Amino acid sequence: MPDTQLLISYDGSEDAQHAIDRAGALFPSQSALVLTVWSAAALNPSLTWAGMADLQPTFDALRDAAMRAADDGVERAERAGLSARPLVVEAAGPIWHAIVRTADEHDVGVIVMGSRGLSGMKSMLLGSVSSGVVNNAHRPTLVVPPTE
Repeated sequence: MPDTQLLISYDGSEDAQHAIDRAGALFPSQSALVLTVWSAAALNPSLTWAGMADLQPTFDALRDAAMRAADDGVERAERAGLSARPLVVEAAGPIWHAIVRTADEHDVGVIVMGSRGLSGMKSMLLGSVSSGVVNNAHRPTLVVPPTE
């Protein structure tokens, strides 16, 4: 796949780490964007009712944590033999939608992700993000199964 960029969805979970390792083995020396998506929707809405009207510091902390995760993913990707750079986006809706939209915006060749992650409450719906990407992306998507 010469000159094809990968989009690796990364949230720091073991499955996401494993997906990066497999991407490096399958696509050596490939260029990759390591995408971490954050969402203000993950906050408990009752926080605003509890007197926390100014949530900007909380949003900043979420964005900073996402950037640290993306940077960690880049380090792992480079150790796996990929040429990587971080990308952090805020999801205005479902996480899978932000991944698909980002893949389209960057016209990547392949989306790579683990089958489960840390979205929501430890992904109560097993694989809901990966299912959303697979069912809505208009490009090849590699969902790496968990390690044994």
